[in-house]
This record gives sequence, C-alpha cells and structure tokens, in this order.
Amino acid sequence: MATKHKLDSKDPHYQEGRRMALELKHEHILAEAKRAADERKRIRDPPHTSKRDSVGRGKPRGRRGGRRQASATATYPTVECSLSSSVEVPLTATSTKLNPQEEFEKNRERLSDILASCPSAAQPQSSSASSWSFRQQKASERWKEARPYHLKCLISKEAVGHPLCCLCNEPAVIRCRECLPEEWFCGDCDVLHHKKHPLHNRECVIRGFFEAIPPTTCIIKGEDGYCTHEQACILPTVKVPDCFCGGTNFTVLPGKPVILITINGRFDLHQPLYECQTCQQQWTPDLKDLLRSGYWPASVTNSTLYTLDLLSSLQELKIISPGFSRQAFAKLLEHRTKCGGRSGPINGDALQRSFLELSYASFEEDQLCCSAPFTCPACTPEMLAVSADGNRKLYRFRRNGSSDDPGFFEGVFVAEDSAVSRFVDTIQKAVKNTQGRGTYGDSQWTAARETSRRASKLDEEGMEVAVCRHGFLLKALNMYRGEIFAYPLYLQRELMPAKAQFFAMDVACKYWPYLEKVASVLPALQELTTMKPFLSVMHARAHATKCEINWSGRNQEGAGTTAGEEVEQVNSYLSRCALTTKYMSKAARVDMLTLHAMGWNEKKNLSLHQALSTRYVKTCQRLHDETARLADLKTELDCTDEVVSQWLSDVKEWAAGETPDTSRASQGTTHRGLQQSIEGLYLSVRHRKRTLYRQNDSSKFRHRLRRKLAEDKKLLLQEIQKYNDLVLESATTIDVAVVEHSLTGESTVSQIWPWEVHGSANISIKKRVHDQVMLTRRLHEETSVLVLEMAQHCTWLQSLAMVLKNKLAEEDVDQGNEGLCCLLRRRLSEVSERFQVVLQQYKIALGPEASVLLHVEEEDQSGLSSPETSEDEEENTI
Repeated sequence: MATKHKLDSKDPHYQEGRRMALELKHEHILAEAKRAADERKRIRDPPHTSKRDSVGRGKPRGRRGGRRQASATATYPTVECSLSSSVEVPLTATSTKLNPQEEFEKNRERLSDILASCPSAAQPQSSSASSWSFRQQKASERWKEARPYHLKCLISKEAVGHPLCCLCNEPAVIRCRECLPEEWFCGDCDVLHHKKHPLHNRECVIRGFFEAIPPTTCIIKGEDGYCTHEQACILPTVKVPDCFCGGTNFTVLPGKPVILITINGRFDLHQPLYECQTCQQQWTPDLKDLLRSGYWPASVTNSTLYTLDLLSSLQELKIISPGFSRQAFAKLLEHRTKCGGRSGPINGDALQRSFLELSYASFEEDQLCCSAPFTCPACTPEMLAVSADGNRKLYRFRRNGSSDDPGFFEGVFVAEDSAVSRFVDTIQKAVKNTQGRGTYGDSQWTAARETSRRASKLDEEGMEVAVCRHGFLLKALNMYRGEIFAYPLYLQRELMPAKAQFFAMDVACKYWPYLEKVASVLPALQELTTMKPFLSVMHARAHATKCEINWSGRNQEGAGTTAGEEVEQVNSYLSRCALTTKYMSKAARVDMLTLHAMGWNEKKNLSLHQALSTRYVKTCQRLHDETARLADLKTELDCTDEVVSQWLSDVKEWAAGETPDTSRASQGTTHRGLQQSIEGLYLSVRHRKRTLYRQNDSSKFRHRLRRKLAEDKKLLLQEIQKYNDLVLESATTIDVAVVEHSLTGESTVSQIWPWEVHGSANISIKKRVHDQVMLTRRLHEETSVLVLEMAQHCTWLQSLAMVLKNKLAEEDVDQGNEGLCCLLRRRLSEVSERFQVVLQQYKIALGPEASVLLHVEEEDQSGLSSPETSEDEEENTI
C-alpha cells in the first residue's frame, strides 16, 4: 500500500526541487514559443512546394528529415506557482486550434505570468556579480547545514577505540599519521618500523587519549601494563662508503647528540657512528654526507642541523612577505615542536646566520652557472630608461653593540659606503652647494636638497634605488644626508655602461641643471650629460604646468610610454622590508635587502615574457583608441593638421617663456605676491599629498603632516579669495571648484592660472590637443620599443645558452668538477626550455609581425650546434 507523504514548504530540498521543476518548465515553454514563431515565419514566407505537397500527401519534415506535426497542434501545460505545501501542475490540452500568432501571444503572456509569480526561481542572473553573490549565499547555507555534522565528525575522530597493529594484529598503542593507511602499531612493531623513520610524528593511546610523543620515547608492555621508556634515535643520512679494509659488515651506533630542525620543529637525535666489525674502525658522516642527506649546518661543529627545504621555505616566505621576521619563524617552529610532543628552544640568531651562509653559497654557485641577478634581459645591451629615487622608509636605528663585520653581499647590490662617501666628498669639494631645499618657483621639494644635516638615532636614513623600466633592481646605495643630488649622480655613473637613453627622477627639472654644473667642473662626468632628462609622468602632475610640458617624460621623443614611476613600484615592496631591517645590524641589513632584491628580480625575470607580450597587445589596442580619440578631438575643435602643428609650437613657446606680469602699476606688488603665494601653496599641497604615505611610515608624523596639509589648503583657498576680490574682470578670476577638484587627485588636467594665460589665447584648448598628440606619439613609439625588447630578450637567452654550452665543454675536460658539470647541464636545459616558451609567447603576441623574431630562432638553431665563441663575446653576453 502506497504511503502518502506530506511535503514541507520550509524544507530546503523541497524548495530546491520546486525551483528546478519551474526552471525546466520555463525552458520547455520557451522552446515551444520559439517553434511557434518559426512556424509563423514559415507560413508568412512559404518555401517552394514540391508536387507531392501540392496534392496533399506530404507533410513538412523536421530538422533531421523525420515527419512531425505542426506546432499549432501542440498542447501546453498550465503551471501554477504558489507557496502552498504541495505543487500542482495540471496538464490541460487546448480544445481549439489557434494560429501561430495567437499561440505566440498566449505563450508570451503565460511566460510573463510565471516570471511575475516566481521571480527568484525563474529570473536569470543579470550579472556575474549577482551570480557570484548567489553562489556564495548557497555555499554559506550548505556550510551552515553541514556544521553540526562537521562538529560531530571532529569529536568522533578523537575516539581511541580498540585498534589492532597493522603488522602483527596485536592490540595497538601507537598511531603514526605519516604511515597511512597502515597507521597503527604495537610497541614492538613501532620500535622496529620507526627505527629508520625517527622524524615521524607519533601519538600514544595508553592513557585513553591521543598523546603526542617524541621519537626518543617508546612503549614497552610489562606485567603491570604499558609504560614509556627512552631510546636513542639516530639521524637518518645517506649510506656512507665501506671501510678501507674491505669489510662490509659494520654496525650503526648512536654517536654524539645532534639537534635537527625541520619544518616540523626540533628533533633531539644522535649522529650515526659506524663501526667496522673487521678492523673495529669507527667514523661518522662528514659535511659532504650531511649535505647529500639534505642538511645544512648551523655551526662549523655540526652540532645543530637545518634541513635544506626548511631554509628554502624561509627564503620564499621572506620574498613573499618581506616583513616576516626570523623570530616569528622561530616561534612557528617551536609551536610545531610542541605539537609533535617534543620540546626545546630554537635560536633565531643562529637560524639567520645559517640562512645567510647558505644564501651566499647558493649565490656563488649561481655565479659559476653564469647567473646575472641584477641584469634585465629585455634591456641588454640597449637600455631605454633608468629610474632613480630615494626610499626614506629603509632607515636603520643606531645600535651600539653591533659588530663591524662586513656583510656577505657587500657591494653586490648596495654600493659600498666608503666608495659613495669618497664620491660625495669629491662632488662637494668641486661644486659649491646651495643650502636648504631645492625650489621650483615658490614650491619646495624635499627630494631636491643638495645638503642635509644628519638625523639623530639613525645610522642609514634610507636608500637610493635605481631600476629599469621593467622594474628590475639594478643598483642601490645607503643615504646618510637625506636625498642629496650626489646620490643619484653616483648611481647614474655606475649604470653608465648600460647605455640608457633617459634618466628619470621625480625632480629631474632641478637635478639636470645640477648635473650640468658638476659636469662642467669635473670633465670625467661629462659623459653623463649624453643621457636625456626624464621627469616622472605622475610626479609631473605635482609640478607647475610649464615644468610638466618641458620636462615630463610624456613629451620626450623616443621615450615611449615609459612612466618613470617604476622605482615607486619597487619601493612599495622594499618598504615592507623595513619592518625587520631597521632593527638589524649593518651587515645583516645589507645582506637581507640584497636577498630581497634578487628574489624580486627572479620573479620579474620569470614573468618578463608575459609582461612584454601583454603590454604590447594593450599598447596596440590603446594606440587604436587614442588615435580615434585624437581624430574626434580634431573634428570637435574643427582644426586641421596644420593648425594642430601650430598649436603644438604655441604650447612649447608658451612653456619655454616667462610668465608676464599683467598686474597694474598701483596693484602690481599685491597681485604678484598673491600669484606667487597661490602657486607655491598649490604645488606644496599636491606634493605633500603624493608623498604622505610614500616617504613616511610613522602614523604620528603622518598626523602632523595631515594637519599641516589642511592648514595649507585652507590658506590656499583664502589666498584665492583675496585674489578674486582684487581682480576686476570676471574672466581672470580663479574657479575654486576646479582647484579643489584638481587637489583630490582625480583630475589629470594640469592647473593653468589666469595670469599664465595672458598673451596665449585658448592655451587650455591648445594644451589639451598637445597632450593628446603627445600621448599618441608615445604609444606609437612604444610598439617599436617593445618589439626591440622582445628581440633583445630572446637574444639574451640565446647568448646565455651558448655561453653555458661552451663552459660545459671546457669543464668536461677536468673530471674533478662533476658536480659543476651537472649544474651547468641543468642550467642549460632550463635556459633552452625557457627560450622556446618565451619565443612562442612573443609569436602569439606579435601575430603577423613575428617575422622580426624569426632570425633569432634561426640563429638559435645554428648557433647552439657550434660551441665556437670567443671569451670577449661570452663576457659581453652575460
């Protein structure tokens, strides 16, 4: 006998089923409506009928050639949506045949009624955001429903039960999660099995619950039950060579105690002591055997060891999270030690020392494999631009007890302080410095200081960093006197072999006259003036309008779309390192920053081909859009190419000329004073807002700066109001709303003051056309620059592969360097595979224009088959 079930409308399974039924019915009705529309169209435009159709014996065939009835004879169910506890879907057939148009209208009305009655079930998701929110809501509901079951399972897993040993089927007392699925062992089998696996985390159940025990504890069954005993665990190492006497029978005994620290914490073990049963000779593994086993010493006595994967994980954590400290990592390892039933502290200082020793050894190993961590493959041998700027967040507190030992990476990335100091002294003796801050008009720029007094409580006040236009770190130095001009001058001299065309700075308008003055006194620096000044594009917005036109990188021929702000992106990463480096010693700070820089460049190198190809595709699309926008702007302003060319000349002449004094004789002093005050306050506010977070890491100091910023803005508005009250003509007043909007940072249009417009009609419109033309030209240049950089990247990889192959051929002669030969083979294989990946990526991005890279591939196929390369060529390619 059938049982009648009563449906509960609040049951989530019932609601989900009702929703699915309505969606299926909705799709069915839509399909029938579409068929009716097709039939109506077929009746309106009848096709050529055959003879069989004319005599009435044939019927229209379906899509697959089969016969079917016309849509007019189809029946449709009536769907009723309600919130009752049951769903009734009666099927009613139409009593009369309707024409297709009437059926279509009737189906559309029925569909509208269904959508109106059940909007949540029948309406499709309108956007991806609403679809995502719906999925998240459903996921939350499912998690909420499953939460009691999860808690029940979490509690039930703590039940010990009555397990049996997986080896001897005796009652088990030890559980080892790392031996799954055979996790249960009795006391004797546990000793036999884990004698060679002392690093497994085990749990004991003799006390009626799971209790973590160290590897030095074993369980023994006695007359009074189970009890714990201590045992000596031997450090697992590779098999050592046989004894010199030829005997093969030897025993392994516990040697001197050793501390092994893995990702699971600390283990107190014993080094293996091998004893030959033939000659009674004893020996222990040396450093070579320990390294082959995957261990790295914490000291020269090998009393504490770290696993290589632990130090590798620490390096990756430091690169991903620069603010992660060694103390926090040591605390994490101590927590893992406690979870495993073990105990013992972990020395963070010894961990860092060992980590730096391994890092330096790995660096030297990479150098033997022709690694160049501070070289951009896309900028070799021709570099377009170098960007330099100071990072005042990378300071270091003065420590009285710190040692003066040099760092491992002294001079590799961060220049030696003695060399920088000698260079600065030479510059300051040759050129008379201007005391105070550098100025442009009435605005003062902290970065434009030529001299600065030394801050108390600090040793290094920051770091000056130079990068290429792809964000590769090239060189850096420590700042001791603020951001003086001699620091970027030193970096520019050091990077001169890269043959960069542009030198970008946030105060290039002040730095370049200083460079020309120094070069006129010191002929050795005259070569630096062959580079072109480049004012960073975004920083140019905080300069005066005329300064932006004359110096901004957007108006420099041949610069492409180089922003000059790449150093800001790198500084945002390096600034996070200051959370830990400001408390380090001088040598440790240099070493750690160098490791961070190498890690940053490595990640940049791995994604360089994707960055260049994506940038090329986006540049081509943007060039198309901006060209169309320029054409629309010409049409809007009704100007020809000749007029545009004339306007460009007018803007350049206006920017190169001086601002005339348009005030009256009686009010000239007042007007001019207000004009200078307004310009200075406006530029000061914009500059302070841009450097509020970039140069200051103290919240208290930022609070003072915000208060000063509010005071300057209030004073600026007051000065503008005074100026508007003095001028007589309304056309020469300053629009306060426009000024406030430009100070928010949302506007990219430079502020042009009324007194600057005098003598230049429609200068704002002309500058608008000028900016659009310059942008279009830079985008067109960027496409050529990117193609060149892609070719240089491929050529660099090809040359590196050639150098590695030649070096491998030379090392094969000497049989004593087998390890180096293996490293070279691996490096050569990686470079060859990467070359193919990079080449394929560039071909996809360039499309029909990929012919520029075909000769590179041909040279690769022919060049790698011949190892004949001179030593000079090898040195130039690295």
